[in-house]
Amino acid sequence: MNHQRALAIGLILLSSISSAAVVDTDEVLTHTSQTPRTEMPISRTIEIRTLAKRWGLDEAEYQRYLDLMRGPLGKWSPYLDPLLALGMFAESPHEEQRYAELYAQQEFDLTGRTLKFQQAYRASFERLFPNEAMLDHRLLAPYFAHQQQKLAMKDAKRLAQKRFVDGDRLLLFVPPNCRECLPVINRLMGLLSSTQQSGVDVYVRDAQDDGAVRAWANAHAIKTTWLNGRHLTLNRDEGLLQRLKSQSTVSPVDTMPIFLKRNGRFFQLSRESLGL
Repeated sequence: MNHQRALAIGLILLSSISSAAVVDTDEVLTHTSQTPRTEMPISRTIEIRTLAKRWGLDEAEYQRYLDLMRGPLGKWSPYLDPLLALGMFAESPHEEQRYAELYAQQEFDLTGRTLKFQQAYRASFERLFPNEAMLDHRLLAPYFAHQQQKLAMKDAKRLAQKRFVDGDRLLLFVPPNCRECLPVINRLMGLLSSTQQSGVDVYVRDAQDDGAVRAWANAHAIKTTWLNGRHLTLNRDEGLLQRLKSQSTVSPVDTMPIFLKRNGRFFQLSRESLGL
């Protein structure tokens, strides 16, 4: 009678074990921390043996995993599975190899099951919805367009970097307030990074005096190291933009026009040609 009762209790406990490894770990940790190992009831032994078998381990290995998870490892990574935990804290190269092989086998089996179910899902979808596409590419059109635009900008930037030579200056005309000023300045300076004695000359439009230019620089977090090395200069517009516009054949629609100064001559550039 007692044997049958113990067996019934064991079966009840086994049927209540969750298939999720994280839940199994939490439950065993909770119960094991309350029950000394020397006084572990037979039901807990059966449960640990069952959980260990799921991972291809013996009871001693699974118990060591529980001990590890009660320490700092459990605080750092509370949801670490037994194979990873034991592999990370293997006591010999042989142990490490064993846990690595078990983990590889587990991942291989899981990948195979995933692919097999994916095939079944695809076949079911095509049977149930023969006239529907599994993926509506129209929904992805904005994403693809954005990716193509990014690639085009990268290509333009690479080409633009090859266009500049030593001594080139890029003139950037900025409004008194703009959020894009600093990023654009950074990119322009990056285009000139492989040249010597080159830099960016920023002209603040509608600046009444040098104090207004300094205030603009402070407001837009201009780096003093750029100014000290003449990689960047700050200037008042004082009508220069209008004179350059009158000489340019490009329609100036940009709120921050960009000009190239080379050997005393000026050429208006578009943002697109610079990959900006």
